Amino acid sequence: MQVSIVVAVRGNTGALGSLARAVRAQDHRAEDVELVVVDNHPVPVLPPGAYRLGPMPCRVVHEARPGLSRARNAGIRQAHGEVVLITDPDARPEPDWVRRMASALEATGAYCAAGRVVPYFTGGAIAVAPDVLQLFVPPVWPELTTELTAPYWAVGCNLAIRRSPLPQFDTRLGVTGRRHLSCEELEFTVRAQAGGRRVVVVPDAVVHRAIHPADLTAGALWARALWHGASMARLLALHPGSDIYDSYRLRDALAPARLRSRTGRRGAMADIARVVGLRTERLRLATSAGLNAHTAGAEKSAAKGANFHG
Repeated sequence: MQVSIVVAVRGNTGALGSLARAVRAQDHRAEDVELVVVDNHPVPVLPPGAYRLGPMPCRVVHEARPGLSRARNAGIRQAHGEVVLITDPDARPEPDWVRRMASALEATGAYCAAGRVVPYFTGGAIAVAPDVLQLFVPPVWPELTTELTAPYWAVGCNLAIRRSPLPQFDTRLGVTGRRHLSCEELEFTVRAQAGGRRVVVVPDAVVHRAIHPADLTAGALWARALWHGASMARLLALHPGSDIYDSYRLRDALAPARLRSRTGRRGAMADIARVVGLRTERLRLATSAGLNAHTAGAEKSAAKGANFHG
């Protein structure tokens, strides 16, 4: 199958060299793979145009409007492959990644496949509590390729999607400037399944996700969890009643057993931040909807009054 790898870059262009080497090392036929790099800076940082990574074609396109979802959509529109693989600049796919993801779609007939994501720590191997680590990678994976259902979920650095019908991420989610929203890949898979399209989990198609020392500070974890909660509120507003595997209950965050250790307290802190993010965003969305309804009602009343007096 012809495959396009789409990667959006904003502020982390230095990681592209290592990603390009990992892409060149794929055991899929290089002529059947293209790399599409989306420069998401306001002014191009990378020279746009067509290049080659050995026998592999590569193109750089520019999307000036900020937003990870918007940049990925721009790359997908430029892709030529039957299958589009999504990853990140500092992600590191295994050499059989492209082959296994494309084969999974072909064997299952699925529209989308979510590959396995494992962490790699750029500052050296360290111990991270599981309830903190799940802010970055899912904690459990199936043994064999299976339907995407709870407790599994998709991660944006390891997705394969058929190009027809043309995939599109919701721009109301995904990092945009200082709004570190997430869950755009989760929204995509929920929407695909709601539309009757099959989504599978592929545990043997592995991408290593970078976790930097700065990501693990107390402030960074609080911010990541807070934005994740807000993102989940938006996702649930878009898809009410969706089966989302997650917990946003304060009694879970404050369970006494978790608070007895430093690692447990850090995980509890992250869960509290997710609860705060979720509830704050829900309140904001409800207030916004109420104001919009009030404004629409006032405009309708004014229109009726104008018609009456006219």
